[in-house]
Amino acid sequence: MICIQLDDKICEGSTCGKCAYVCPNNVFKIENTSIDITSPSYCKLCKECMEVCPHAAINIKTKKSTICGY
Repeated sequence: MICIQLDDKICEGSTCGKCAYVCPNNVFKIENTSIDITSPSYCKLCKECMEVCPHAAINIKTKKSTICGY
């Protein structure tokens, strides 16, 4: 399972939007003045969004699934 966290306190939202533009899998969406994580299951861990974020506002981690029991 992939967990994507966006720190709203340091994210510039739609003023920047670099993560939404660079993501090849459309994980992020620009909504009015903010960035929303709309499709975290589409993330392929390329981490391009993390590389282009000027404020390091994005954190991506993988977690073991409790459904599969591992």
